[in-house]
Amino acid sequence: MSLLRPRKIAQLRGHGGWASVFFGESALESTTIRGAGHEVSEVEETAASLPASDAAGDVKSRWQSAAQELRRKFKTHDYRFVTAVCGEDVLFHTLRLPSTQIEELKQMVDLQIDNLTPLPVEDVVYGFEPLETGNGETTVLVAVASKAVVNERVEVLEKAGLPPEVVGIETLALFRNCVRKQMLPTDEKLNAFVQVGPTAANIIVHTKGIPCAIRSVVFGTAVWNGVENRATLLEELQRTFVASEADQPDRGIGSVTLTTWNKSLQTEVEELARAWHGSAKCYTNGSMPSPTASLCAETAEAKPPQLNLLPDEWRKRRRAKQWRRQIISGGIVLAVVYLLGLSTFLTLIWNRQTQLNDVNTRLARREPDRIKALQLQQMLEILQKQLDTKYSGLEVLREVSMLMPEGVKLNGFTFKKDQSVTLKAQAQTAAVMNDFRAKLEGSGLFQKVAIPSSHSDPTLLTKFDVTCTLKSAAQLPGGTPKWP
Repeated sequence: MSLLRPRKIAQLRGHGGWASVFFGESALESTTIRGAGHEVSEVEETAASLPASDAAGDVKSRWQSAAQELRRKFKTHDYRFVTAVCGEDVLFHTLRLPSTQIEELKQMVDLQIDNLTPLPVEDVVYGFEPLETGNGETTVLVAVASKAVVNERVEVLEKAGLPPEVVGIETLALFRNCVRKQMLPTDEKLNAFVQVGPTAANIIVHTKGIPCAIRSVVFGTAVWNGVENRATLLEELQRTFVASEADQPDRGIGSVTLTTWNKSLQTEVEELARAWHGSAKCYTNGSMPSPTASLCAETAEAKPPQLNLLPDEWRKRRRAKQWRRQIISGGIVLAVVYLLGLSTFLTLIWNRQTQLNDVNTRLARREPDRIKALQLQQMLEILQKQLDTKYSGLEVLREVSMLMPEGVKLNGFTFKKDQSVTLKAQAQTAAVMNDFRAKLEGSGLFQKVAIPSSHSDPTLLTKFDVTCTLKSAAQLPGGTPKWP
């Protein structure tokens, strides 16, 4: 049962919450938290035991099998993941730097990192976080870890589909969770928080809840040796106090809080508390927050810059993967927009084509009416011409008489109403005949003038026939107009 009770938190980031994964002694342990507003509303703990050593091969493959089992126990897409390394795998340094700007502090730490680790810089991963600021200076906590140790854990989780965004430090997470739960003194004295494990112990000297010095004691044996390990730990605790008191002589030594999460070490922690010459208190399994719950709370409440030991190569992979997902998502969105636009365009074309086909269909149905209307219109025009006296026989004869030049004599006149008039005439010369023809062609009554025959008689007169088509002889297309 978790000891992480619902409480106010500064910020609960992530999809549905945070999930911590802790590499325990015999199992992968996990705690998930969700938030409603600024309240932690749900806490769930689970674990996946490591297979037997002869069943899954080496330690790494056993961790991998446990990670796969853990993944199946909850919906991974609802969480962001955090894991941690042990305190004994990390070198800690407390530096006082002449700046309060985060970027400047980072540059200063980068310049000093060669002096803070015995390993080559390319083989370590490091991070820092501010502790106190005053008088234009900042006290920062720098943590340096072996990149191989961190990568080993990150790779196991990555392959299982539990990619950690943060790699924290178990000891720091437990310490801060105890501070939040008011399990540690927060006075101005130099107090100590001691986390005891089977093979190592971690010491944090703190004042007002802020770490001043962090040390790790790695025991020489894989199995706890009570007398020897207690003596080693108490000696290192005394040295750490002395070194811290030399840096801050006005503080004075306060109390010691000894903790363990290992059930088998409960008696040993109590013995350590009795062996310490000063004030001491101990918390064991059942009264201590779990490492996984502490990791979740630590990550959810952390304010940037957060101490994160995740190597840059994993962050670059995440950014590249996220960038690829964004490109793919953008491509899908563009494809959907394009298909929607194309669908809309084709729909508009189809609607327009349908409307055009409908109009053509209606026009085809009205085509007989249109032809009939044109026929009626032409018939009306013909009737109007018939009613017009300009095309009567007398009017045509009068027009011909006026156009007849001297030397032309009219011998016959045949009139076909609304069609033509045929003249039989004679002229003194052919030139006079042609002059008469030209005048007839220029008349407004005739649309065509033809002389089908002409000849000269013994009297030297030119006799000819003239056929003049009247302009009133308009025809409908396709033949003579018919009455409806």
